[in-house]
Amino acid sequence: MKYLSAFLIGISVTFCYSSCMYLFSALLLTWENELSISRNNLTFIYSLGLVVHSLLLPFLGKIVDRNLSFPMMWTSPILLGLSVIYLSSVDTYGGFLLAWILVSATSGGCLYTMLFSVITINLKSKAKTSIAIITLFAGFASTYTFPTATYLTEQYDWRFTVFIFGILNILISSPANYFGFKNIIIKEFKKIEKKTDQNSKLKIILKDYRFWLFSFSLFVIGFNIGAITTHVIPMLQEKGMSLSQAVLTASLFGPGQVIGRILVMIYGGDKSNLKLFVICFYSMVVGMIFLYFININHYLAFLFVLFNSSAYGSMAILKPLVQNDTFGQKNFGNIHGILALQYMIGSIAGPWIGSLVWNVGGYDLLILVFFVLAIFGNSTAIFLNKKKFI
Repeated sequence: MKYLSAFLIGISVTFCYSSCMYLFSALLLTWENELSISRNNLTFIYSLGLVVHSLLLPFLGKIVDRNLSFPMMWTSPILLGLSVIYLSSVDTYGGFLLAWILVSATSGGCLYTMLFSVITINLKSKAKTSIAIITLFAGFASTYTFPTATYLTEQYDWRFTVFIFGILNILISSPANYFGFKNIIIKEFKKIEKKTDQNSKLKIILKDYRFWLFSFSLFVIGFNIGAITTHVIPMLQEKGMSLSQAVLTASLFGPGQVIGRILVMIYGGDKSNLKLFVICFYSMVVGMIFLYFININHYLAFLFVLFNSSAYGSMAILKPLVQNDTFGQKNFGNIHGILALQYMIGSIAGPWIGSLVWNVGGYDLLILVFFVLAIFGNSTAIFLNKKKFI
């Protein structure tokens, strides 16, 4: 029954990620041409949406901590679907801005951060396999979104495409989450603590140095992912690869993440989550070395993708589990939301800072920045590999 629930939630989150993330990339050029909104303005709206999404996560985490997660799990996809449907009707910059802010805000309750908080709290030590199954499904969200959105837009128009994606959130994601979480969430899994007690315990954890070490490691992951995915095509071309070779390499990021998640499922069941987290950072460091020397042999690009993407894919599973092992389940949802905010800050800052670094010293200098950050991230992960916080 537990794996059936993970199967249902995996289907749900795949459609949710399609609507609030990959659909934007798939229709970016179409919106630019048909709505007469510049690409800079469109990407600004997307970044602003990420900021709004990130700021809401700690608040949504409090809802999880107060045993109100079940209604949020199945209503969030409905709200997301309605927001996406509204997006299909806009004609102006202001309308698009409002619609995408709504899409970003309503997606907060049905993506990884909150889903994994609820699953970790309820399944505890058994959460790893369920999270791995869910991420395996969601890892193919981009594979589904790009060809589907392209086909529907060519056959009909972008408004019909966006409308269909919104309807799927309502008709598929919401029921899938309802029946999936109905079998996972333990009603009244703990006595709800007084707000003053929750705030007191939260303050204690925020003063723990390991919280900030973990925050920094998440910032590093977000920064590297954000910068690499944004700059990977021109970065590989600067290394001497053709455009087609660079695109092929970039297209392997998704399958690379799936490989990492499969490895965690097969070999990580009886391993310490903290130790696996450290291993992921070692893999990132090795991946950066391969990336730096791709100009010597282009086949090193495949090793770069393997080591780097598998690490990122594994970390999607391990982040909530490491938090649970390090800080326990007190205020889990709220803390997970705050930690996710650090990751989002990194992913938002990465592309912009990456451009600044490139202007100064080219992509070789940016790769060195990735390498140094991965080293520091690995050091913080090693410090986390200690006794559970009490």
